[in-house]
Amino acid sequence: MQYPQIAYVPEGEDPSITIRTRDLTAKIIDNTGLLAPPVPPGHKAYFNPTFRHTPFTHHLGYHGIRTFYDNAERRNIVAAFVSWLNLQGVQFAGITNDPVDERSIYGFGRGWPIRMERAGEGVRLTIDPMPVTQFRYTLELQPAEPDGIDFSFQFVFGRRPDKGPSRFVATWPCYMNAYDDVRLFYPRGTADRWEWATLGEKPDIIIGETVGYEHKQNAYTVEQQAFPLAYGLIGDRTLAIMFDDPAVEFFCVNSGGHAYHSAVQNPAWDWKWTADDYPLDTPMGFSGRLIYTPSGPGEKLVERYREWARSRSTQGATR
Repeated sequence: MQYPQIAYVPEGEDPSITIRTRDLTAKIIDNTGLLAPPVPPGHKAYFNPTFRHTPFTHHLGYHGIRTFYDNAERRNIVAAFVSWLNLQGVQFAGITNDPVDERSIYGFGRGWPIRMERAGEGVRLTIDPMPVTQFRYTLELQPAEPDGIDFSFQFVFGRRPDKGPSRFVATWPCYMNAYDDVRLFYPRGTADRWEWATLGEKPDIIIGETVGYEHKQNAYTVEQQAFPLAYGLIGDRTLAIMFDDPAVEFFCVNSGGHAYHSAVQNPAWDWKWTADDYPLDTPMGFSGRLIYTPSGPGEKLVERYREWARSRSTQGATR
């Protein structure tokens, strides 16, 4: 099936809304797909007579942050054709999911209609209640000076299963446009006694060597996550991801979003959130912050996380 609210449009009609801070630019999109512009007559394309590997420049269904870069570096670190922070996994105990648009791939929120609107200096994306699952979902993103983007996920559930436990599990990704290092670093232990641990492994390949390449996609999950903070390395810069709910758990896929024959393994730095015995008609969820900054000691990120977490507890968390 296809939802009429979701469509491919010419790239020139891109509905994306831009968020800027002093150091960062982020472009936010709904589930709209973007079609590649036609190739002007007479243009040459060496090795590829069609000029295009795909007919689109952004895949339908990948809502959220489709572009994210440092204003001085001007390197988009979101993997091509997709977006970060899209609702990719939705699982209810005892309730089947609503059908998704057949043009979307891998996930559920990607194939449901989404409304996008300005929210102050930021953007709000909303999935209205569907006939079967009956929950409202909101993703809001706001600038966080000078080098961050704040975001929040909110759910209002309208249905529980007829019998059995009420459990909801959701996942979100950050598909990285980088192969410098697939690992995601996180604190393992307790809040008072921890050490840095890693998810993922550098693939034992020659980057870009397609002859003899064997695709090996693996998922890695945290063990004894001390608090909800993680970071990854992109060249000489660091992307940090933090949350205000310790129930959020990170996981890493070493080659998320890549074709079997591609000898470049871009990581997917993802997370999962579980809500047991969720209430009806009551907002619940969690908030987070992305920071993209020149690399330094990981302890500096811990200081920034704790400062942010204190401010969140003062303001009152989303959940």
